[in-house]
Amino acid sequence: MRYKVGVWGQFGDGGKIADGQAVRTTIITNELECKYGKDQVFRANTNNWKKHPFRFLNNTLRLFFKSDNVVVLPADNGFKVIVPIYYFLNSIFKRNLLYIVIGGFLPKLLEKQRRFVKMLKCYKSIYVQTDNIKNDLELLGLNNIKFITNLKRINSVSKDELKENEDELVTFVIMSRITEDKGILDSINAVNIANEKLGDKKIRLDIYGMIPDNFKSTFEAAVEENSDVVTYRGVADYNKTVEALKPYFAMLFATYFHGEGFPGCFIDAFNSGLPIIATDWLYNKDLIKDGYNGLLVPIKDPESLSNAILKLYYDRNLTYRLALNSLDKAKDYDPEIVLKDFYSDLV
Repeated sequence: MRYKVGVWGQFGDGGKIADGQAVRTTIITNELECKYGKDQVFRANTNNWKKHPFRFLNNTLRLFFKSDNVVVLPADNGFKVIVPIYYFLNSIFKRNLLYIVIGGFLPKLLEKQRRFVKMLKCYKSIYVQTDNIKNDLELLGLNNIKFITNLKRINSVSKDELKENEDELVTFVIMSRITEDKGILDSINAVNIANEKLGDKKIRLDIYGMIPDNFKSTFEAAVEENSDVVTYRGVADYNKTVEALKPYFAMLFATYFHGEGFPGCFIDAFNSGLPIIATDWLYNKDLIKDGYNGLLVPIKDPESLSNAILKLYYDRNLTYRLALNSLDKAKDYDPEIVLKDFYSDLV
């Protein structure tokens, strides 16, 4: 049997998916299955591939030889594995190769390892999420760069649901992978600093996301130590994020993760009508316009983050305007619009 499209990427372990790579890969593959039918889309799941190397290799080869269109969505580690494999195979057995970039790691990787630039030129199109990622890759000599921004088929809140919040107690939210370089500890510190300046514990923080084993004890200790203002809410269903986010005042995203591109939580916040306080890191500024749909702060700076939190707390009209503009951004990420050029590249 031949398939219209084969998708090579991380789909999770069969349970709830929450990390950005698995969510993006799943969303795009679901859209392909809606358009062409499930029987026309082959999935090669790279989750925990090192535990099943022979199955992984078999699926990788089967996808290439059985699919008219070969779509890859690797993160940085997977990139170094799949790009050489498919580059070699494609030099003999021509396929329509398409690469959807996960995050913002690729320009820095190619600067250090230029041999991959030649390999990527055999791809019909390389899809990135922001203007600045596109510009950075073109400066490295790639002229096959196109766009697939983040996307999600999800119901937005209505403008009528957004009100100027006058509550004395407000709760901010983080929806992210729970690691130190996502700014989790900085965010907790910032909330405490803001409350100290207020002279009362009027600002709280709820956190959603998967916790890697190597950060679990640190994170749990931080939550326990700050349990009067910080609550861990588990992993939100990626298809029900708007329902989870609607009650919140604003989103915090204090990342300094090296591979940050277009965080999926931004889409969730846009559709929920939440302002976003984010770090001015890598490509966040392509998506969060300071004073328009959120506020930008320096990385690793809980003091500046606390000042931004208080700015929204004190100026509720500003918070409301940012919320309206955030909701207005949501319409730009409708799957039918975002994937139009991608569909035209399929043979």
